[in-house]
Amino acid sequence: MRILISCHPTQGGSGVVATELAMGLASRGHDMHMAAVERPFRLGDNRDVHFHPVNVTNYPLFKYPPHDLCLANEIAEAIVAHDIQIVHAHYAVPHAIAAILAAQAVQPHPVRVVTTLHGTDITLVGSHRDFYRVCRHAMVQCDGLTTVSQWLLDQTMKEFDLPEPPVVLPNFVDCDRFGPRGRAGWPEDGEFQVLHASNFRPVKRVVDIIRVFERIQRQIPARLVMVGDGPERGLAEELAGELGICDRVRFVGPQTAVEDLYRSSHLFLLLSDYESFGLSALEAQACGVPAVVSDAGGLPEVVRDRVTGRLSPVGDIEKIAQASLDVLGDAEQWAAMSEAAVSHARRTFCRDKILPLYEDFYEQILKQ
Repeated sequence: MRILISCHPTQGGSGVVATELAMGLASRGHDMHMAAVERPFRLGDNRDVHFHPVNVTNYPLFKYPPHDLCLANEIAEAIVAHDIQIVHAHYAVPHAIAAILAAQAVQPHPVRVVTTLHGTDITLVGSHRDFYRVCRHAMVQCDGLTTVSQWLLDQTMKEFDLPEPPVVLPNFVDCDRFGPRGRAGWPEDGEFQVLHASNFRPVKRVVDIIRVFERIQRQIPARLVMVGDGPERGLAEELAGELGICDRVRFVGPQTAVEDLYRSSHLFLLLSDYESFGLSALEAQACGVPAVVSDAGGLPEVVRDRVTGRLSPVGDIEKIAQASLDVLGDAEQWAAMSEAAVSHARRTFCRDKILPLYEDFYEQILKQ
């Protein structure tokens, strides 16, 4: 199949999944293309996927650069030039809107539009009155619609009352890349490493990460590694200073080889208000790292409480800290959770199990 994927290129989960999907399908022989304003973060120097940069024209007439129109035009150009069969938009705004406009612009070229909803495009952006009608129109007009979790499917139907429910196709992990080989063992006389990775938006509650870690390091020797960047980073750094733990906390920014940091860690924290799925928690588990996460959104579909990690109440610093210490408090229990985390990720969410579901979904769309 000839497929073009459009996504946000940053280190957020939607862009990561979109890129992993493109690379995975390319490895299975499909002609894969991606369109974005810059090369997607996870794509790196991969040459199996054809990248189409979107040139956003900054003409004096426009008060704001017309990104969405330029994206639609680039998608349309790629459809015609490469005989694209399916455009797969990741995120309702602006990618689904741009994809539908592009498909209309190239008629009668036979191209299908599929959209994957990832979370905040439904719960924050799409449900906002400034975007609601346009987002719903895009979802209804698409030839196929998917969500990454059952929780997000339920939220989508609640917010938008669509005539047909989306299909759940969960996020996945490359188990060859994200695996336990070389992972850190139990630190008999050393320090525990705690890890967090996100785009540091307010919904991620990165300040809670700092507060929880401050309580952890009171009880056991530990250090914290914060991977990523975003608007809340400054607040988190400031709080680490106020709590006197700057020497225990490292902010390392976005990382291309994040799997190495997972494998060198003993606990992963993801304390968001909610996650539609929680891809970083899945990647951590695939590397053998137990995860302590919020009991919210789609995270209970990813982390098995007291088996591969712990589910904790959102914002309850004391309970989260105690759950974290419980995981790290016993070598035998930690090892059992680590093994269970790997098994759960491989059995349920490995790329080779999920990619055929996408292929089947695309084939059904093309037969419509």
